[in-house]
Amino acid sequence: MKLTKSRLMTALTAALLATQVTAKPPEGGGGNGNGGGGGGNGGGSSYEYYQACGTATNSVSTAQASLLIGGAEANANGEEAATQWLVSHAPGGDYLVLRTGGTGGQADWMCSTFGSELGSAAELSVDGTSAASDPVVISYIQNAEIIFIAGGDQNEYEDFWKNTPVEDALNDHLNVKRAPIAGTSAGLAILGQSYYAPANLGVLSREILDDPYHSNTQDINHGDFLLHPQLDDVITDSHLDRVSGKGRSSETRHGRTFGFLARSAQDRGTLNARAIGLEEATLLAIDASGVATVYGEGAAYFMRPISFPEQITAGAPLIWDNGGQAVSVYKIQGDNNGNGNFDLGAWSGSGGSSSNWYTTSGYDGLNCQTGC
Repeated sequence: MKLTKSRLMTALTAALLATQVTAKPPEGGGGNGNGGGGGGNGGGSSYEYYQACGTATNSVSTAQASLLIGGAEANANGEEAATQWLVSHAPGGDYLVLRTGGTGGQADWMCSTFGSELGSAAELSVDGTSAASDPVVISYIQNAEIIFIAGGDQNEYEDFWKNTPVEDALNDHLNVKRAPIAGTSAGLAILGQSYYAPANLGVLSREILDDPYHSNTQDINHGDFLLHPQLDDVITDSHLDRVSGKGRSSETRHGRTFGFLARSAQDRGTLNARAIGLEEATLLAIDASGVATVYGEGAAYFMRPISFPEQITAGAPLIWDNGGQAVSVYKIQGDNNGNGNFDLGAWSGSGGSSSNWYTTSGYDGLNCQTGC
């Protein structure tokens, strides 16, 4: 989550009063905010903990709730209402922001906005596999009632946290405690049981549609990291309306999400594959029954394959046509107070619009009818 000027001032003021514990500096470099750049050797023992307010020793009742966020949500319409929804599922609980690359200002904003409704708010940056095995680090995660996985580099999350006690603690939070969790951008990417965590540059829509096995797609994975019980067949994507390129070469990420779904269905050999794509400043609130409501300024897209691709091979354009009905897409536009409903179990919704997406030949043959 990026800091606006007002949030930055809040963060600086709160920092004077906060408790901060820092281990040795992180090893290796960071990513580019889009799953790029790599994350060093992943073996460092560094972590940083920053408590912005309260006392992180509370024990309160919780209810299952997930807030999936498409990125760039700071100060967006609907952000506060959606966050209020999340907090209401663990009143008086401890809120923990989990990330890499050092702590940020999200916990400070939570203190200034929802402080009276929280037991505490803190940030924890876990920057290596050794740190991800540190008992102190694990206790911070285990003691949190609400976890927010920040934006950044999902490849670092995979490299530093996968197959470590951090992964175990997060899966316990999801499947045993069934406590509230949120993720934005990179944090959203790893919440799907199918997920994309590129070690190099994030793939573009044209690249994946013109070559579904493009070199930048080699890091599409399935079922080996976080096991969100409501997203077992789902691959997620964020920033769908972010534009890359200029003029006639400009593109959004809608086609990329379509390509992710093609790969997920083909690689896993199942039409149960699903995709959820969120535009920027879009917040998807999923309750314990698996029903989602859309907050914010952008739209949410729920994608289901009707057929397998007719052509999906390395070095050739994706052909996924099925007579113009390759993928069923349900789009819900967000608003300030939450709009529409989408049942992830039945994969059906209300308050939105339906269309079928298909491509007759890669990127140039993509027809998404509405919304891209």
